[in-house]
Amino acid sequence: MIIKKRRNTMNKRTKNLSIILMSFMILGLLMGCTNNSEKASTGETSVEKSEDFKIVVTDHLGRTVELPKAAEKIVGTHNPSMNMAVVVDGGGTKIAGFGKKDKAFGLYDEIAPEINDVTQIGKGKEINMETVLTVKPDLVLLPVRFKDQIQQFTDIGVSCIALEVEKFDSIKDALTIVGQALGNEERAEEIISLFDQKINKITNLAEQVADKPSVIMLSGSSKTQVSTDAMLQNQIIKTAGGTNVTEGFQSDELWTEVNIEQIIKWNPEIIYIPSYADYTVEDILNDSEWSNISAVQNKKVYVFPSSLEPWDYPTASASLGLCWAFNNMHPDLYSNNDLITDVDEYYQSVYGTTFSAEKLGLN
Repeated sequence: MIIKKRRNTMNKRTKNLSIILMSFMILGLLMGCTNNSEKASTGETSVEKSEDFKIVVTDHLGRTVELPKAAEKIVGTHNPSMNMAVVVDGGGTKIAGFGKKDKAFGLYDEIAPEINDVTQIGKGKEINMETVLTVKPDLVLLPVRFKDQIQQFTDIGVSCIALEVEKFDSIKDALTIVGQALGNEERAEEIISLFDQKINKITNLAEQVADKPSVIMLSGSSKTQVSTDAMLQNQIIKTAGGTNVTEGFQSDELWTEVNIEQIIKWNPEIIYIPSYADYTVEDILNDSEWSNISAVQNKKVYVFPSSLEPWDYPTASASLGLCWAFNNMHPDLYSNNDLITDVDEYYQSVYGTTFSAEKLGLN
């Protein structure tokens, strides 16, 4: 009997000890959960991740560019490159320096007025590196043709990405690269999807075109400077169901100077001048040297829109330039209402607003 009682006592002690140990284990788990919740609420976990986080992109020169974090302060040395950041960001809050403020036209006044206050860092190839340093940028965006500037930016410790944007595909690539650099890849993909949608729509409609008018695109600075196959403008005309009179014309430059005799020989049926031209449609129509050209005789000389931003520029809105050119050449297949619908969809998706046809210069 005594032995049995001792055994019962020991069993009770063992059970009590087990209960105590289990209680400590449960308490420890609860404390651990509490600590994890506190870390999550104070952001300790995200901080640890951000310390190891970096962005690596490959630009259009094949250069690997490493950024310690998503770029927050960006300098654009020319408008098409900088516009990639504006489109991906949906505004101008990340723009710290602008290389061609005078080429912003009216769009930024409407959707990103803060750009008016950013620092002018120079123009094109003439960039003031000391001024660049004053804005302390995380990243510089520049065109491939300004690649000689890369070493200058490197020497002052500023990362830069070179972009080639003279074709539809390279515009999409540039949006992807900039989206990566800004840490906003999903937004970039949305813009690319919208861009593709419009390019594909016009490409498919253009398959119905039998009569392709001959077209020439003139530069903004000279009536006798023409676009070449290396330029987006020629791709727009061809994709929109037109025939480039300059197709196959060889040149080391983008806009290339020719003489009036050559333009007369080409005899285009349609002439486009950019919205940023230093001359007008009337200047061409009233110039006796141009009087024997088909486009002049039939008054088919047009300003390529828009008044807010040039749709012939190598930016995401070039998709609208394609839509407009197709409407201009083939209104029976794509009406003015079709054009306005696509224009409204683009601006609503990209900037959250729309503009009247009058403001865009769509007559």
